[in-house]
Amino acid sequence: MNKMADGGSLQERFRLLADRWRRETGGLSSMRQASEHPDYQAIIAMGEVALPLILREMKEHHGHWFIALRAVTGENPTKPEDAGYIARLRESWLEWGRAKGLID
Repeated sequence: MNKMADGGSLQERFRLLADRWRRETGGLSSMRQASEHPDYQAIIAMGEVALPLILREMKEHHGHWFIALRAVTGENPTKPEDAGYIARLRESWLEWGRAKGLID
């Protein structure tokens, strides 16, 4: 298990940030605005070690993690024709994560 400098686990820190982000931005209609939230930005700043956590969060609780995934990976496995179709975008990223061995 990865430990953070303050003694907490990476998973615990991610959960705290993700839960608070979801609570504080749940009423926003703009994903761009929600992605500017400090907790979302802190998750992006975790870098590649957060990828399995982000993907698992997306798989289990859905959520709009596309901006974070693109920011961390520099990739975009989605198809242009899937723009606006959240379920398709989500599945593209989950397939990407499986192919990379980041999730099952």
